[in-house]
Amino acid sequence: MFVHGVIKSRIGAIKGGEMGRFTVHGSIDVYTQDRILLVEGCGPWNLEAVKEAYNRFNPLLETLYGSPWGALVVLRGDPIYVPDAAEHLIKTIKHERRKGRVASAILVSESNSPEFAKRHLSELHTKAGDTHRFFSDKEDAAWWLVQKITSAQAV
Repeated sequence: MFVHGVIKSRIGAIKGGEMGRFTVHGSIDVYTQDRILLVEGCGPWNLEAVKEAYNRFNPLLETLYGSPWGALVVLRGDPIYVPDAAEHLIKTIKHERRKGRVASAILVSESNSPEFAKRHLSELHTKAGDTHRFFSDKEDAAWWLVQKITSAQAV
C-alpha cells in the first residue's frame, strides 16, 4: 500500500498547564495508507487527549474527506474513554461519517481487558451509527475495510 501522508501524533501526559486545565491522558499515533486512517493508541483517554489528538491529525484526516474511507484502530493499555471524551468521540465519528467514513476495524487483543474494551467501544461506535467490527489480526482488519470502502465506491 502507498502511504499518502504521515503524521505521527504522539499525545502523552503533559505536566503543568494552566490552572483549571486537566492533564492529557493517553497516547495516539495517526497516519494514512491509501483510503485507510490508521490509529494506534494506548489508553485510557480523557477529553483533553481526544481533543488534542483530533486537532493535531485533522489536516491528515481532511485528505480523506470526499471519498469513502475507513479507520483501522489498534488500541492497547486500557482502551477506555471517560464519559466526556466518549461523547466527544461519538460526535467526531458522526461528523466523519458525513465526510466519507464507511467503517471502523478495531483491534483490542493487546489491551488489558479485551472483552470490556469490545463492549465499551461497541457501545460508542453504535451510538455514532458507525459500521464496526473487531479483529485479532491487522491484515484481516485491513482487508475487511478495503471491501467496505470498495463497496461504498461502487454505489
